[in-house]
Amino acid sequence: MPAELESAVVARRLIGSAASAWKLGEAIRHDSALAVSELVTNAVLHAGTPIHVEVRRLGPGLRIEVEDGNPRLPLVDARPEDLLSNRSMTGRGLALVAATCDRWGCEPTPCGKVTWAEIGTGRRLVGPAPAPVYPPVPSAPAIPAAAAARGVVSRSAVTGGGRRVQLVGVPVALLIESTRQLSDLQREVQVMAMGRDAPPELEQVVQAGKPWITDIDLWTDCDRRLAESAAASGAETVDYEVFVPDDVISRIEGIAHWLRRAGASIRRRQLLTLPPSREVAAYRRWCRDEILSQLAGREPQPCPLRVTAVKGS
Repeated sequence: MPAELESAVVARRLIGSAASAWKLGEAIRHDSALAVSELVTNAVLHAGTPIHVEVRRLGPGLRIEVEDGNPRLPLVDARPEDLLSNRSMTGRGLALVAATCDRWGCEPTPCGKVTWAEIGTGRRLVGPAPAPVYPPVPSAPAIPAAAAARGVVSRSAVTGGGRRVQLVGVPVALLIESTRQLSDLQREVQVMAMGRDAPPELEQVVQAGKPWITDIDLWTDCDRRLAESAAASGAETVDYEVFVPDDVISRIEGIAHWLRRAGASIRRRQLLTLPPSREVAAYRRWCRDEILSQLAGREPQPCPLRVTAVKGS
């Protein structure tokens, strides 16, 4: 199938035909249609490659496999309820898959990956085994002794090379809220970019965001993993170190300009994504300024913003 949202409809019909031919129950048909829709939609949005869908009879139920050409594996959590409560729209699709299927997972292939789900087989697991994490956990960079004395830790890296930046005293709640809003905006823009009926003004915003989708995806993925790890330990703030690419200044300015344009579309209610809160907007400005100032030679400064909970949680 092509990397188009219409492929999710085709996949649902395929599953429906198979379930009818095998005389499977209505519950299995419904859950299977939901699962294949989410798996195909995720492949379309995040892989952008041709998709191969296969369905096989498995005991009293069936197994669905969706293969794409992107080797990046999704983050698999042990509990679907954690995905539903802590993730943006991007993660809730996989949460629904985890909640309705007996088992599911993701495995690398020589040319990409296969995401699979089993429904109605009677082999449900209480806690599914997590898939391998992507990107692979990098080796810890050497943190200067002075930074280590301040409690700075290495959590993850945005890129495999570039320049080191330390972000100190980052509020975990703001990190979570910022990641949610960016992930929702990213997904909506990707969906609209595949459509053909957006108003011209909004179409310009969608097209202008295409160069930054990958950067936003990498950054939010890094922040989400960091925030979830810190929240699980009960921390209110986190200090961490990242590597940024050599051209990060132009990327930051490009993303900031596009976010302002997207924000105007949100205020005009042309997009469904909620706008960032004032606290999140302030946090993003601080993060941008802190990165740029450190690249100019200034010592890391703690984030002055303080919150203890995410609004609406």
